[in-house]
Amino acid sequence: MALGDYEFLSSSLKNFLHLFRWQDGLDILIQSYIFYRLYLWLRKKKALRMVIAILALPIFYFIGKWIDLPLSVWILQNMWPMIIIILVVIFQDEIREVLGNLSLPSFFFGRTHTLSSKTIDRVIDATFQMINKKIGGLIVFQKGDNLDEIINQKKLLDAEIDEELLISIFNQQSPLHDGAVIIKGDRIRYAAALLPLSKSTQLPKEWGTRHRAGVGITEASDGKCIIISEERGEVLLASGGKVKRIEKKEELKEGLSDISQTEDNKNKDWVWGKKIFRDIPRKILFLILVCVIWIFLIAVPQSEINYTAPIEYYSIPQNLEIAGDPPKEVNVILKGSQRILSTLKPNQIRIMVNLSSARRGVNQISLTEANINTFPGIIVKSFYPHAIKINLLDISDLKKKM
Repeated sequence: MALGDYEFLSSSLKNFLHLFRWQDGLDILIQSYIFYRLYLWLRKKKALRMVIAILALPIFYFIGKWIDLPLSVWILQNMWPMIIIILVVIFQDEIREVLGNLSLPSFFFGRTHTLSSKTIDRVIDATFQMINKKIGGLIVFQKGDNLDEIINQKKLLDAEIDEELLISIFNQQSPLHDGAVIIKGDRIRYAAALLPLSKSTQLPKEWGTRHRAGVGITEASDGKCIIISEERGEVLLASGGKVKRIEKKEELKEGLSDISQTEDNKNKDWVWGKKIFRDIPRKILFLILVCVIWIFLIAVPQSEINYTAPIEYYSIPQNLEIAGDPPKEVNVILKGSQRILSTLKPNQIRIMVNLSSARRGVNQISLTEANINTFPGIIVKSFYPHAIKINLLDISDLKKKM
């Protein structure tokens, strides 16, 4: 990279605040949120690593362009058509899912399946009845994440939630007892579902497949799972890969409060506030990522334009006046941010010529970059002419000629 390019980049970064507008702040926040929602949607997909690798390519492209690696830049520029085809092939199932099931509101605001308070009470009653009857089971509550890709060998029920139905499903004599029940909204969506097992090494060694499956589904999704152990006679609530032992019905109801419908506006406000401040580290990471993209795409990219700048003369000595037809403009080549250059208007940049030291007669005045009143984000690459001639005469002489 040439020395001028370093000065150019340095000038651009120094004038970051000058380039930044409130619209940019809003734009960055919107794109950060979209990136975060895409991450939440893709994090359970098998091709997430491929997406991360593809997203890294623009970074390498800008680095290659910055340090002047023409071959790398050319290859990366011409790879995009092939990358688009690869993306379509890799994500054909996901694209089909989006077009068929995912709506814009659910993508931008999440899709949480809430249960009525009565339904929650039925599930809790069934849970503690199963403990008393020494019946084990797994009850999974689907929230925002789609569990269809995560669970296997499920049996579609789509039935209303009832205590007796839940107990009968997990009865040893039932063909559906081996697996988990998936609750979506106020209905039992699936039964006999096989859940992914947790790979955590911090779980107690004595825990069997049921416990690891109950924890595993909450590691792979935002759902919650009630683990009912007939051997230990205990109820556990798994959420976010963590497990809490439940002693009373009130504790379980409190643990499921975020998936229970409420008409209390204060609680709704609290839930929205909780959503905003949830997962702050990742949200900050995406905010930084979008800011970097903004810098490389908006602040740093430079261009050049030819600009005709008018000459403005000032501080003319007393009793003298400019005679004849003096030079009125200078051709300037400006280099700077594409954004600023695209908004330049005629006469916005002027050539300021100080005539305070000029004398009667013809004066040859040399022009420098100091005569050009540019503003932050723009530098003068070259200009012509570098000198002008000004003829100054006494005002009385000019009047005689007139």
